[in-house]
Amino acid sequence: MFLLEFILINLALVLFALLVCNVADTNRKTHAFRVKRMTGRYASAIAKCESSGNYRLPDRTLKGLRHNIGIEAFFKSLKHFDISLQQQMMLKNSDRIISLMNKEKQPTVHAYFAYMLKGIGITGTNGGGYGTLMLRFLDDRSVFARENALKCIYSFGDAVLVESAVTHLSERGIVHNEKLLVDGLLSFPGDRDRLSTLLMKHYDSMLECYRNSLINFLSFASINKYDDILIRRAIKPETSLDTICCITRKMNKTKSDRSLRYLLDTANRFSEGGDWEPAAIAVTGLAKYPEVAIVKETLKKEVVSRNWYIRKNSAESLALIGITDKDLADIEARNDRYANEAVRYALMRLDHV
Repeated sequence: MFLLEFILINLALVLFALLVCNVADTNRKTHAFRVKRMTGRYASAIAKCESSGNYRLPDRTLKGLRHNIGIEAFFKSLKHFDISLQQQMMLKNSDRIISLMNKEKQPTVHAYFAYMLKGIGITGTNGGGYGTLMLRFLDDRSVFARENALKCIYSFGDAVLVESAVTHLSERGIVHNEKLLVDGLLSFPGDRDRLSTLLMKHYDSMLECYRNSLINFLSFASINKYDDILIRRAIKPETSLDTICCITRKMNKTKSDRSLRYLLDTANRFSEGGDWEPAAIAVTGLAKYPEVAIVKETLKKEVVSRNWYIRKNSAESLALIGITDKDLADIEARNDRYANEAVRYALMRLDHV
């Protein structure tokens, strides 16, 4: 009896799985059919607009943008035409498209529309009107809607619009992923120097995730004119450890007397204690200054640090700078077996690079 029940239960599970797979397959086929049918209708309407020179689409055509299938079909139909026509269609019909999107409450629709709009490559002030719509999408509860809206805003190349987006999110207390923010800022096709100027005005009032992302953006974009400001912020007692680490990584990328002083100070300031990360980063940057005597002395001191990361990074920087027999003797005289091993391992790795 037990065996029979076992067989029947498993048979029921198999039949249920087959039913689910069949329903999913049917839904995919239905979705593909609807998209294909709507794409043909959109393409026909767009072709008529192109031939007549009147780029205004009928209202009944645009109503399909209220759901994801309509959005997918509309943008797929646009791909049948050259990019200049695609942009004209979006700009000439922007007032009604924006009106439709403003009435739509679904974050998934907002996210998908923003994602598809970015691919059209519209640039200019306020993205031809779509910038204001994207700012509204930033208030969605969905992180996907916010991220796609941000990506779309970056693509417009309007520095003022990006400033509005970042400050709006920060003022609302919305925490966003720092890597996504940095990648987005680096994708900005407009004037990066102007963008950095606008964002730096809000440095002290930003949430930490936006502040750190701005520092990393300045670092990757090689914008160094705010280094003095960043260094002054790094030494403030209220500055968080994560922000100090971001500033230290930025100073690692620039070789200057100002950066050197900062790295030496940071290595000394955080050489002991629990907050070791800034010192570990700073000693890595010191490898850029082989000609400065105090650099080697600092690294020789830090190579005997109790912290493994500081010791390892100091040893690697020493190996890059160049270690003499006297340097090795000085380190060995400290009777620190771990320091000796770190230096010799760093030298061995360098020889095999």
